[in-house]
Amino acid sequence: MKINTTLSGTTFLIFFLIGAIDSSYSQKSYSKEFGIKSDNDLYTSTYYDRYYTNGTFLYFRYVSNRSTIKKINEFEIGQKMYTPQLSSPDSPTIIDRPYAGYSYLKYSLMFFSKKNYALKSSFEFGVLGPKAMAEEAQEIIHDIYGFNPSKGWEDQIQNTLGINMDFQFTKPFSDIQKKHLDFTSVTSLKIGTIVSELTTNIYGRINLVNKPLNFYHNSTLFESNLNRDKASQKKELFLFFKPQLGFALYNATIEGSLFNDDSPITYAINAFIYELEFGIKYAIKRFDLSYSIIKHSNKTEEIEDNTNTYGTIKIGYKFN
Repeated sequence: MKINTTLSGTTFLIFFLIGAIDSSYSQKSYSKEFGIKSDNDLYTSTYYDRYYTNGTFLYFRYVSNRSTIKKINEFEIGQKMYTPQLSSPDSPTIIDRPYAGYSYLKYSLMFFSKKNYALKSSFEFGVLGPKAMAEEAQEIIHDIYGFNPSKGWEDQIQNTLGINMDFQFTKPFSDIQKKHLDFTSVTSLKIGTIVSELTTNIYGRINLVNKPLNFYHNSTLFESNLNRDKASQKKELFLFFKPQLGFALYNATIEGSLFNDDSPITYAINAFIYELEFGIKYAIKRFDLSYSIIKHSNKTEEIEDNTNTYGTIKIGYKFN
């Protein structure tokens, strides 16, 4: 969907203003955070409006206060929208990706072992289809900005229950704090009625401040920079990149429900998937800010382009 192009400029202005906060303030620890994350292809181009066209997520996370190891709990509510290349197709035969909307609630728990690795488990409950109200949300946004309504939602993936689990294993390549560059691997397994896939990636961080990079268990890159120890709260500014490979087993937003064949348009998925994400992250005092670009391979052979691109913006606020 197309949104006013001043949004990206406003976001970068927020980055600048928060970065100008007086560094003379005393250092504090923050154990809780809430924020918003937004995905949209607008953030990389004002020309393309297709495929994974929008995602909006609100989250709240906090550090457990009665544990000998660091544990971070997170609650998230989100909605994702998917559309074909043409937002107002004249014929279903040229829909190269099914319309689909998915809304969900998710709980995650991440803990950091003293043996230099982390485990994260997530449970997600939601609904895919008209009950997710993605069409209504898109209509509201289009009305606000004076855009033409998007036609074709009558052919969207039909209602199905979303129950998904996600397990992640995080392991840094080194247990020594690096000053300029470091690498961390993350392997993830998703199983459920919406998405089932196995992926593995490598996060690389390039430091932009004159001090060592924070350890992975205290970095905004892994959403782990919440603490009850005042000395652990540290400023961060770095570039990052994340190449990822994976194997897709199932994707209901393209293939339709596991439980019925009610969806009018469905396609087979590509089993081999790859992705590249790169961007910048900034953490100072109470604020976490990030902007990144994600390029990923096609989810189905019906899409002609080899890769699709969208952007992600996150703004988080930490407190006690």
